[in-house]
Amino acid sequence: MIRLKALLTILIVSIGIFVGSKVAPEYYAYYRFQNDLENVTMAAAYSSKSEGEIQDSIVVRGRDYGIPLALDQIRVHRVGSEVSIAVEYTVHLDIPIYPFDLKFAPMAKYRRL
Repeated sequence: MIRLKALLTILIVSIGIFVGSKVAPEYYAYYRFQNDLENVTMAAAYSSKSEGEIQDSIVVRGRDYGIPLALDQIRVHRVGSEVSIAVEYTVHLDIPIYPFDLKFAPMAKYRRL
């Protein structure tokens, strides 16, 4: 009985480590992308870039983090001295028994002083 419990514990810990090794990089990329998105928003508030140019730069930055983005997933709004950017994307994880999707929605807003 003790060996069965030990094997079950090792199995559960192994599964947790495996799933964590698949999920953690996606969350790390999300947090890095969120930080970059805030920097882009701040720079866009002080520049004269159009909304389309801002969207293009975000698509390129998303690729740098391994995030597949299309232009329709990015919403850029410029009203006066305020710029807001919202992105929605989904990452599919193929875990052998239970494949699932992670949905992310980073957003940044900046108002020029």
